[in-house]
Amino acid sequence: MTTDKLKVFHGLFNYGTQAGLFARELRRKNIYAKSYVIEDNSKRVNDNQLKLGVNFFDRLFFKLINFLKLIYAFFKYNTFHFYFGKTLLPYQIDLPFYRYFKKVVIMEYLGNDIRHYEWIIKRYKLENGHIFVKNKSHDSRIKSRLKNEFKYIDYSLCCLPTHMEFSKQFGFEVNELLPISLDFNDFEFTPILNLENRKIRILHAPTHRVFKGTNYIENAIEDLQKDGYQIDFKIIENVTHAELQKYYKWCDIYIDQISVGWYGTAALEAMAYGKVACAFIDKIYLKYLPKNIKSPVFNIEKSNLKKNLKYLLDNKKDLHRWGLESRNFVHNNHSISKTSDRLISLYLNLHKLKSN
Repeated sequence: MTTDKLKVFHGLFNYGTQAGLFARELRRKNIYAKSYVIEDNSKRVNDNQLKLGVNFFDRLFFKLINFLKLIYAFFKYNTFHFYFGKTLLPYQIDLPFYRYFKKVVIMEYLGNDIRHYEWIIKRYKLENGHIFVKNKSHDSRIKSRLKNEFKYIDYSLCCLPTHMEFSKQFGFEVNELLPISLDFNDFEFTPILNLENRKIRILHAPTHRVFKGTNYIENAIEDLQKDGYQIDFKIIENVTHAELQKYYKWCDIYIDQISVGWYGTAALEAMAYGKVACAFIDKIYLKYLPKNIKSPVFNIEKSNLKKNLKYLLDNKKDLHRWGLESRNFVHNNHSISKTSDRLISLYLNLHKLKSN
C-alpha cells in the first residue's frame, strides 16, 4: 500500500488531543485521516464530535446517529487508530471483523486504560482516600479487556513510559512507546522575563486533586510564602483547553503531579511555551526512553517538594534558560511533525504484512 491509499480513522477518545492532532497532521502530509471523538467539554481539536445529549430523547437520537456514523466509518477507512481501549462498538464486539476485512488496527494507551492500580498503590504507598485505592475492581476489568484486545489488534502503542511497565504487570507487552505529541505551531514562545520586578508565577491545573497531589502542593507553596518568598500561585480547574493555554503563557513554573512517577500533556504544553515544568519522575521508567534523551522536567515528590521548589525560587535567574531548554526538548522529542512520520511508516508496514 502507498500513502495515497491510506484512509486513517482516529478515535474515539481525544485525551491529550492526540486523536485530533494526529488526524490533522496526517492531512497536512496528504493522507486521508479524520478524528471521531466522544463529546468533549474541553473542546480539544477534532473533526467529528459524537454528541451524547442531555435528556432521554436526545441521548436516544444521538446514539442512533453516532451508530450510523461509526458503521459508515468501518467501511470507509482501512486503518483504525484507536485510543483508551475504545473501538467503534460497545464491548469491542467489532474487533474480530477488522481482520476479516483486512483492516489494520492499532490501539494506543493513554492512562487509566492500562494503569495497574494494585502495583501503583504498593509502589507509591498511596493513602486510603486515593482514587486508585477506592476502585477495587479496576485491575480485573482492565486485564479482561486487554486479553480480548491483544487477540485481534495488529499493533499496540502507549504515550508514556509508565504504561510500558503497567502492561507488563498485566502480563502483556506493548509494542512501542510513541511520545505524547504536540503541534509546535500552536505554541508561541513566551519566555520567562523580568523576574526582578514581580512575583514568580506558579501554576497547577489538576484534572483530579487527589491523583495529582494538589493538597501537598498547596501546603508547600503556603509554607514558602510564609518564609517570605514572593509567589503568585494559581490552581486552574474545569476550563476549556483554549482557556488553559492563557494560563500556561502567564506562568513561570508549572507543577504537574507528585503521585505516580511521570508527567503528561499539560507539563509538555507548558514547556512548549518556554516554561519550567515540575513533576515526580520515578527512575524505574527511564529504561524505556532512548539513551540520548534526558528530560528537563524538575523532579519533585512529597518528601522534597518544598526543598526543590525553594531551589527553583532561589535560582530564578536561571528560569529563562531552563524554560528555553524545555521548549527545545519538546520540539526535538514531542513534535507531531516528527512523530507522525513514524506513524505513517508503521501504518504502511502493517498493511504490507497484512497483504502478504
